[in-house]
Amino acid sequence: MEKTAISTDEMNRLKGLGFLNNKGTDCFSARIITGNGRVTSEQLRKLADIADQYGAGTVVCTTRLTVEMPGIPYEKIQDFSNALTEAGMETGGTGPKVRPVVSCKGTTCKFGQIDTYAISEEIHERFYKGYHNVTLPHKFKIAVGGCPNNCVKPNLNDVGIMGWRGGYKIFLGGRWGRQHAIARPMDRHFTDKEEVMQIIEKAILLFRDRGEKGERFSQMIERIGFEAVEKMLLSDDLLVRKTEILQA
Repeated sequence: MEKTAISTDEMNRLKGLGFLNNKGTDCFSARIITGNGRVTSEQLRKLADIADQYGAGTVVCTTRLTVEMPGIPYEKIQDFSNALTEAGMETGGTGPKVRPVVSCKGTTCKFGQIDTYAISEEIHERFYKGYHNVTLPHKFKIAVGGCPNNCVKPNLNDVGIMGWRGGYKIFLGGRWGRQHAIARPMDRHFTDKEEVMQIIEKAILLFRDRGEKGERFSQMIERIGFEAVEKMLLSDDLLVRKTEILQA
């Protein structure tokens, strides 16, 4: 079958919507957002039906706890999107933005010290969805782990939250890939969940305000200095300047 000529602009547009080209083909993998890795049994049944109808009949779980459905022909993308919307799900999770949060299973594990699902769902709503239209210098990843066993590796994310001694430890500046950095913990023990949420929001605002295009949060921290970043995140100045930063 002759390949369809798909322009670079169209490829980029589709990538921004969560459709990644399957190398050497006119087919795409759809990145389906789960929030924190959880899907209901009803959603699984619908995903299976959609994969059979529009894709290659397979569903892949990613390392970031999203679901990818490969083998969707270019000409079926809109029909696929319509079916996914009717099933109450959406694609996305690409680009220089806050990415979908990941979490471990939290208090369903005997070691879990915090309800990671509740926290990650709140982070998903407030920062993945709430900041969906905010462009950042690069991707921004958040992970929530229930205890120091570090299964979900919060310290390899731009911001990581870990259940710790009845409260929370916050890590800043991790990343993984061709270049990696181990995040450093903030020099403070947090016990108030809302304060943790404010630290996450201030980190996003600081990255937008002081980050340079193309650099990761860890590189910005290295350039500015960890102690200076920590001081800014413990201050309320970034929240006071929120509208100014987002409109800049």
